[in-house]
Amino acid sequence: MDCFICQKRHANANGLIRHFKLVHGLCLGRGLKLKCAHRGCSHVYHSFSGLRKHLSKCCTNDNFNVDDGECSTFTNSISSRETALPDQSSPSESVLLEQHIVKNCANIVAELKRVGNPVTTIDFTVSTLQEVIGDLDRLKQVNLKNSLDLQEPTKSVVDSKIDQCFDNVLDPFLPLNTESKRMKYFSEKWGKIDPVEYVLGTRFATRFMRTTGGYGQTIVKDKFIYIPILETVKSIYQHPNINKMMARDPKQMENVLYDIQDGEFFKDHDLFSKQVHTVQIQLFFDEFECANPIGSKRGIHKVGAIYFTLRNVSPKYNSSLLNIHLVSLFHAQDIKTYGFDKILAPLVKDISTLETQGIRLPPFDHNIYGTIIQVTGDNLGLHSLFGFVESFSARYCCRFCLLEKEDFQTVLSEDSPKISVRTKQLHIEHCQKMQSNPMLPYVMGVKRSCPLNSLQYFHTSANFSVDIMHDILEGVAQYEMKLLIEHLIDNYTTSAEVHRRIQNFNYGFIEQNNKPPGLKISDANDLGLNANQSWCLLRHFPIMFGDLVHPTDQHWYLFILLLQIVNIVFSSVVSQGITTYLKHLISEHHGLFKHLFPNNRLLPKHHFMVHYPMCIRKIGPLLHTWCMRYEAKHNVFKKQLKSFKNITKTLAKKHQCQMAYLWQTFDPNELKMGPGKMVSLNEMKCGGMVAEKLEVPVGSRVLKVKWAKVNGRIFRPELAVCVRTDDEMPVFHVIKNVLIKDEQVLLITVALKTHCLDEHTHAYKVSHTTDTLFVLDIKTLMYKNFDVLTSYGADDNLFIVPHCFM
Repeated sequence: MDCFICQKRHANANGLIRHFKLVHGLCLGRGLKLKCAHRGCSHVYHSFSGLRKHLSKCCTNDNFNVDDGECSTFTNSISSRETALPDQSSPSESVLLEQHIVKNCANIVAELKRVGNPVTTIDFTVSTLQEVIGDLDRLKQVNLKNSLDLQEPTKSVVDSKIDQCFDNVLDPFLPLNTESKRMKYFSEKWGKIDPVEYVLGTRFATRFMRTTGGYGQTIVKDKFIYIPILETVKSIYQHPNINKMMARDPKQMENVLYDIQDGEFFKDHDLFSKQVHTVQIQLFFDEFECANPIGSKRGIHKVGAIYFTLRNVSPKYNSSLLNIHLVSLFHAQDIKTYGFDKILAPLVKDISTLETQGIRLPPFDHNIYGTIIQVTGDNLGLHSLFGFVESFSARYCCRFCLLEKEDFQTVLSEDSPKISVRTKQLHIEHCQKMQSNPMLPYVMGVKRSCPLNSLQYFHTSANFSVDIMHDILEGVAQYEMKLLIEHLIDNYTTSAEVHRRIQNFNYGFIEQNNKPPGLKISDANDLGLNANQSWCLLRHFPIMFGDLVHPTDQHWYLFILLLQIVNIVFSSVVSQGITTYLKHLISEHHGLFKHLFPNNRLLPKHHFMVHYPMCIRKIGPLLHTWCMRYEAKHNVFKKQLKSFKNITKTLAKKHQCQMAYLWQTFDPNELKMGPGKMVSLNEMKCGGMVAEKLEVPVGSRVLKVKWAKVNGRIFRPELAVCVRTDDEMPVFHVIKNVLIKDEQVLLITVALKTHCLDEHTHAYKVSHTTDTLFVLDIKTLMYKNFDVLTSYGADDNLFIVPHCFM
């Protein structure tokens, strides 16, 4: 049996697995990946027991034929070349084995912490396992003595040696049996970055007095947690795959915006445009509720959180929660008491050091400089952090321009002379007026200066990030869908029919978890949906109700305009020219809205959309600054909280342990797959094409699986993929089979004929063509995957709903 790493041969499965543990240091964990090294076998396992079972089942026959590619053992002639580890372990192997056992035990403890178990539960588990291991050792010790059947005085000598041998065996949980030992181990072995606690101030509070046995007033310190951002950055750059995560696609085209590096802001920046290698930090600020958000304790345990991601990393990897790192945790109430100056002071100090002195990072032999490239968050969070008014009913409530709120209803484009964009100089003047006259509530929407403005290379006036999740999915989209549903009920159908269609519609496999549970038609401006449900309903709404609406209906045309805007705004790749088209689409959409609904006001979020074209030109696709993935990070903290005593410190310590454990095994290109079986290429219709694509003999075997998942994209039969574009029309294929060979994923597909982009449903109308099979490598595919859907009233009409501009 061969080792897939060094090709060393072993006589049996136990010898091979011991080789993995002692020579290559492999141990149980989330990153363990074991391959069967037999020729023609593509099975991959994530546990030693799984590989052992596979080898025992497939390697029982003595006649292994290399040409057949079957999984069976080698013939006895190979025994002379057997180089497996000997049965009697040498001292060095004993030490390696002890280290391996301790590491496995540490993985057990880390997994318990990862799922949010409290310290008491972990202590109980560790102590129980210690007792079990000790009892097993004593049982083995007694059985060994009884099995020897020796006579005195030999028996006493041998028993003494056996006792000494068992006494020298290390207790693997001894370095992990207290919380302090566990923290020390994680810091030394996995590079855990410890959170630092800072004191904001003091206050009087009622606490239990141990000396008196009652409650009384005592002085309590208000604290917040900060994780040194420079240490986190150094830890990120030490990841073995960091170069792959930061690499840019060499096939990128000119005048196309893929990421922030392609925007005007980056190219004109004083630091990023002059330094080849820089650290580009994107901050995120938000608040989340730890307790029941509708309970009596709401607000008391509300926590403010600051996260960051590195924009050096490719967007497809930044969507992983492991690439969203914690900067600070603090009580939301402390913002009102102490302000952001004290809370952001350690962060500002570290960023200033990064700007002026730089830091030494592993891949480079010189200091690397960097700064904050953008700050993102929801509108309320950014306004409170940047020092703007936090009421969107205020006269000046836009952080991008100085337009008055009443003019939001008439000024529908940035080309209007009424719009004056905020600049650094204007912002400084507004802050100076506030300082000279503190009695003023605000000056042109500015209440105070932001502590981040003290940095050398960052200023809030050059922050162009917008949150399309809250602006559109939880704002404009639900507002306008509610008005459209009311229009449909008044003119085309009934309320019951609307709800029936929404509930009974086949949303396909990809969106099955995002379908709306039910609509709440009320006086509010939304439908009571979250962002995912709103996006799902928005994209599929035309197929659900397109058969009811007259083609010339202006209300329907307004909705199609919104869909066109959404598809551009949510695109991960945008051309420079499309931003001009987007500007006219937004202006036309807002103007038509005021014409059709003269008694309804445009929301402030409608006005923020006016600035989208400018923001895209500055920082690239807006999808890379939205809140969706950052808010998913909140769930990591909410699930871990078991005690409400010193919430920020508890959550920060648990998070850092979790990140240290998961980051060491993080594989950005991890391939996940469903159940499958080995098939021979010469038994498949397109086996020759597959063999040519893989560059293997036609008689080779591949693994046929039910599904595969790479970089968040799932591939399974009956899903559609976009292969290319011909004359600006996408070419779709439907997956028939998913094949895997040495972690290379191939798709067997048949082509679909794309007829047109239906203007009435804003979906691509497709149909099946011939049964000609194609073989595709997933690395060559564009965009995400799609479901092939049918519309109401015409089951033979097939549609593919785009989720971005194509």
